[in-house]
Amino acid sequence: MTASVVSSVLQRLGDFVIQEAAFLSDVPRQVSTMKAELSQMQCFLNVVDAKCLEGNNMMRNLASDIRDVAYRVEEVIDNARFICRRKSSLSKYTHIIGDSIDLREVGKKIEVIRKDINEIFERYQRYNTVNSNSLMEAQPIFREDDDFYAQRLVSPVVDQGMDIVGFDHEIEQIKNYLLDQNSMNLTVISIVGQAGAGKSTLAKLAYRSVIAEGYFHNYGWISISPKYSVVELLRELVRQIRGIGNESEKKTLFLNIYSETELLVVLFEILNEERYLVVLDDIWTTDTWDKIKSVFPNNVNGSRIILTTRDMEVGKHPKSNLRIHTPDLLDEDKSWELFQKKAFTVDTQVNSITELEVVGKKLAKKCNGLPLALVVLGCFLSRNHNIHTWEQMAASVDWEIMKKEGDVGRILALSYHNMPNNLKVCFLYTASFPEDYPITVHALKKMWIAEGFVPNIRGYTQEEVAYRYVEELARRCMIQIEGRSKNIGWIQTVKVHDVLREWGIGQARKEGFLKVCTCDTDVETSYADEQRCYRVAFHGYFADELGNSLCNLRSLLAFNPDGKGLFSFKGLHLLRVLHFCSSLQECTLPEDINKLVHLRYLGLEGTTVFMFPSYMKGLRNLQILEASKATVKSLPSSLWSIPVLKHVHVYRVLHWKAMEIRTKLSLQTLYVFSVMQCDTPTWKRTIRSLQKMSQQVSWCLGIASTKHVKGKETQENKYTWDIRVDALESEVVGLELCGCFKRLHVLNDVLPHQNLFPDFLLQLKISCPNVLNDDPMPILERLPRLEVLEIVNSSYTGKSITCSSEGFLALRSLILEDLDLEEWNLQQGSMALLAILTLNKCTKLRSISNVLDRLDDLVELRLICMPQLSADDHEASRERRCRVVISVDEEQTSSN
Repeated sequence: MTASVVSSVLQRLGDFVIQEAAFLSDVPRQVSTMKAELSQMQCFLNVVDAKCLEGNNMMRNLASDIRDVAYRVEEVIDNARFICRRKSSLSKYTHIIGDSIDLREVGKKIEVIRKDINEIFERYQRYNTVNSNSLMEAQPIFREDDDFYAQRLVSPVVDQGMDIVGFDHEIEQIKNYLLDQNSMNLTVISIVGQAGAGKSTLAKLAYRSVIAEGYFHNYGWISISPKYSVVELLRELVRQIRGIGNESEKKTLFLNIYSETELLVVLFEILNEERYLVVLDDIWTTDTWDKIKSVFPNNVNGSRIILTTRDMEVGKHPKSNLRIHTPDLLDEDKSWELFQKKAFTVDTQVNSITELEVVGKKLAKKCNGLPLALVVLGCFLSRNHNIHTWEQMAASVDWEIMKKEGDVGRILALSYHNMPNNLKVCFLYTASFPEDYPITVHALKKMWIAEGFVPNIRGYTQEEVAYRYVEELARRCMIQIEGRSKNIGWIQTVKVHDVLREWGIGQARKEGFLKVCTCDTDVETSYADEQRCYRVAFHGYFADELGNSLCNLRSLLAFNPDGKGLFSFKGLHLLRVLHFCSSLQECTLPEDINKLVHLRYLGLEGTTVFMFPSYMKGLRNLQILEASKATVKSLPSSLWSIPVLKHVHVYRVLHWKAMEIRTKLSLQTLYVFSVMQCDTPTWKRTIRSLQKMSQQVSWCLGIASTKHVKGKETQENKYTWDIRVDALESEVVGLELCGCFKRLHVLNDVLPHQNLFPDFLLQLKISCPNVLNDDPMPILERLPRLEVLEIVNSSYTGKSITCSSEGFLALRSLILEDLDLEEWNLQQGSMALLAILTLNKCTKLRSISNVLDRLDDLVELRLICMPQLSADDHEASRERRCRVVISVDEEQTSSN
């Protein structure tokens, strides 16, 4: 791990020398010498890391000392960069004596660090720890060559992560329990098995199958970690079920302020309405069931609960109408079939396939039928089809111990140790998130970049390289793909299997990479096999005086910290990454956040309203504000003065105050889904300032309106927008997204889940070129009150849209303009109330006759600049007996 730290610092040092060469006249020799020192140090750091993994305590101390030095160099670089940036902002005729003095101090600090490096190695040479033999040891390692990056950055849409080898019969058995018409009482199906046996996969496949059949009206899936919050579990289940029916929607308007008792009542009432299916994935204790069982009514209508657990006592605990299912381990044939799917992918070209099969069958057998072990081992060996490597693995691993302990950790270790250093740290970073947490790839990439894990590769942006790391981790089965964009196939969300996550947490602590803390003991205790940690993640808990107990922290992640607001930043001035997830009603960032002068990434999420201090210029290195799942009260004007700010992504801003956006030339993306309050002059000035920057900035702003304004009762029956903005969430009825995105930008597909739209939304207009790559209809069709929808100005880049049956139940007016649509699949029952349909400059749409056949209530059809439509389409419109308005250009119209 030390090698990856030094590599990151070297990259920053090289960038610094290149970018600030003009201002380094006082310290060029010191900087260059330090860069050379670190470059030479890299030659044997892989050996040092390998020795640490073997349990060599002296090497572990050496690695810790080198890492400390590397981080000190990084701090000096950041301070020097700030001085140079300040000098560059001044006139060439202006000279600040203090800056020259500060730069000379930078040189002195570098010299001190170099002396410390010499002392470190003199000390270890004295004890004969570092010798020529250890330096020459060859370490097998996966190399990040050109082929690694040359592979396409978008994988096929069909994922290979979920294989059902040997599960067919068991899926049918679970489905029989779920759909049993002879047992209409509430039934609990407990799936009990050891880690890696496929419990969650089996539950997921059965769940998806019965949901698709439409047998259950209400359904939801919640994953339960060992350290869970009952309130959050209940809220998450309500969020998943809300919106399925109008009644449930009404009962969840004030979800974020409900107490546990109120949530229990609300959830009981929702589930009591119709037949439901709920999955409680990965329950650890009987106490969990006892705390939430009261929300599940036995309405004698065939409702079901699926429970997965490793503990048979937990599986047996629900007393009424219980079914217990224990997944069978795979036999030899099925084990080989699953292993083969992972080890030999479709595009594999192997010369000695017969020899590999012989050894592969032996390896598959040694996995003892555990699906997870087979998948990880198969993915690991898919990277190396050398027969000698396979034979060595079959002989070297202590399979008997693994069989007795039921532990797949040895296989995980094999896959992990074969990764390149940058990929190792990226995997360990995913262990910082809570169990079964859906990790947004967009945010994860930004965090990796801010941490310095992603190198600069010629011909690729850092985001592209980071995305390549996500793909590679998925290909190695170290993470699971949870969601993709449908049209292009971008990976959008990932998860980490609980077994891999547990192993990753232990490995991260041993290597001094990360601590996951759930109580005071985790923070205060340092175990003998651990190195000093520079990153900490809090789950359901937070330490108040963190700066005293864990100094020199580089990264801090906090998830639902047990009812506490944000904390003091005393002693945390070296933070590079701060990510905070909260479910409090309000959370204020203190003024001393400005002490975090090295902070590059600030992430906020949750149901909290976050409030920023008015002054934020102290965050002089902030590059990313990631709050695309959060509400903020306002964005202070000082935010736009941060010279290196690149990305600002916010779900909702309650008060918009920025008259103009001025960020020099650093800003790359700005996205705010919903602005709730803003006066018209301010809004217009903001838009004008962004339009001037559109050549370099991808931006999208959503403006909320509070009045649903309908024109006079004319033949056109036209709707208009109220541009006054002064909205509370319960009053928002209109939303307009405007802006301009670069085509195929990585942030595209920005629509949130339908549950995050305003509850009473009646009108929606999307006018932002290239902002949507994925079909937006599956999300928008579930907005229960939406009456007017406009998608215009090349906002959607896809070729087709699909509207499912019973979607858009309230829609009365639809405008599609200037889109590259070729196909529109409208299922029977969709848009049942649609009265006005306008198609404008959708010149690639081949036919609409099948659409018109299903719009029984259509009153008016407007076709503008649509010359490609055939006579059959016009005939279909006449058969509808609706008014047809045809315009061959913007000025000429005709009716029939």
